[in-house]
Amino acid sequence: MDADIHTRYHSDFYRVLDFKCRCTDCRTSKPEYAESFCISFVRKGNFLYNVFRHSMDSYTGCVIITKPGYERTITHTHAIPDECTIFEFTHSFHQELTQRYGHTKFFRDNDLHSTLLRTNTETEFLHFHISQLVGLRSGSKLQIDQLVLQMTDKVLGSVTDYAPDTRINSRLKKNHLTTIERAKEYITTHFTQDISLFEIAAYCYVSPFHFSRIFKTFTSCSPHQYLLSIRLQHAALLLRNTMQTVADVAFSSGFNSIEHFTAAFRQQYQCPPAAFRTGTPSFR
Repeated sequence: MDADIHTRYHSDFYRVLDFKCRCTDCRTSKPEYAESFCISFVRKGNFLYNVFRHSMDSYTGCVIITKPGYERTITHTHAIPDECTIFEFTHSFHQELTQRYGHTKFFRDNDLHSTLLRTNTETEFLHFHISQLVGLRSGSKLQIDQLVLQMTDKVLGSVTDYAPDTRINSRLKKNHLTTIERAKEYITTHFTQDISLFEIAAYCYVSPFHFSRIFKTFTSCSPHQYLLSIRLQHAALLLRNTMQTVADVAFSSGFNSIEHFTAAFRQQYQCPPAAFRTGTPSFR
């Protein structure tokens, strides 16, 4: 496949790769061989990820999990070239993951070469946060490694049998994949600000009413719920990894009152912020 692939970060047990397709026509690639266990976040575009007995419809909000040792082909279905963030793990760490998640059908069944799942706001924000730290070179090795472990645990803990979302048809993707990509980009880069529905919709070049409907179709939540979840995930990371006060965490995560933050955090994590800070790590 014609693509630009760059290593953005290299750790002891994984690499973070930036993948940007350069194909200009809709066609199926020649068979490619997967050499490493990978978790790939689709950022832009739309393509079919073809593996043994499966053809997985991949677009923003999807994560592809790939075992090593199998072939795949890619069929492009979208005019805009796809972009992905690929977490490529070492052979030794893949063995650890197999031992840890060996009870799941995906790891037990040799006919399942790859699978695809839909992200939630938690996994999307972890991907975004890791990408920001790597891109700005502002995170320590320990911090980034811990976030990658947390992301891996969240993704692999959510693996189910792949089933396409019938609500998201080819016409909807053709007309509005870019809309959703732009919306997610805007929300994740402005979540600390008091952004409005009209503001996001205008950035995406659609009406607020139409935007709300298609956003919920693609993400299964409203724009406000998505924004709130991003803010809460950011707050959870600060509580676990910094010594900021609860008030500072609330305001730096986009909340304008301690009361609202505490109530929303308790509903999301079933405990108040102070108790969450003293809890056990997420990768357990």
